[in-house]
Amino acid sequence: MEISASTLGRSGSPSRHPRLLPAVVSIALLVALTGCAAGFDAQTNQPYQPAQGVTVRSSEVYAVNTLVVTDGNGNGTVVTSLINQRSEPDKLVALTAKDTAGGGAKVSTLPKGGIELATQQAVQTATDGALRISSDTLHAGGLVTLSFEFESAAPVKVEVPVVAASTTYADVSIGPVDGGAPSSTSTPTTSGSTTSGS
Repeated sequence: MEISASTLGRSGSPSRHPRLLPAVVSIALLVALTGCAAGFDAQTNQPYQPAQGVTVRSSEVYAVNTLVVTDGNGNGTVVTSLINQRSEPDKLVALTAKDTAGGGAKVSTLPKGGIELATQQAVQTATDGALRISSDTLHAGGLVTLSFEFESAAPVKVEVPVVAASTTYADVSIGPVDGGAPSSTSTPTTSGSTTSGS
């Protein structure tokens, strides 16, 4: 066997380091790749929503922090921020709701012509009670599936929690679907300009 000068140690005997190098590299790679073992299902890869409501960004109109506030008597108001991400204005033209039993819940009639959604603006539905629902099974702790239909954007379907009216939601107008429905002049609150990263 021929020994080169590069493989000799300080004492002149063959060095063990060339054989250790692949082992050290293998161990380093094993340690580095172990952190990826959880894959795409790792908790750090999961979206986190700090609020009670549900946010959906699957359409050109985002539904942000969506939930239903109930009065405890089968009546509720849909609380959401609708944000039109399109470059053109849009409208919410229909809302349907299914209760936890899968049955249809009654939904208030939208203001005539729908609810205007200016581009890059958040439209809040909480305070005017424009989106009301009623169902015998509507109760705090339950879930309701809402379907928002728009004039141009793709529809948004989302399962949202039902929460009790409390001090947090004191300004939410709640009442029966057929009593006190919003007039054609009732309009949800529009907040300032937003960006698609909101």
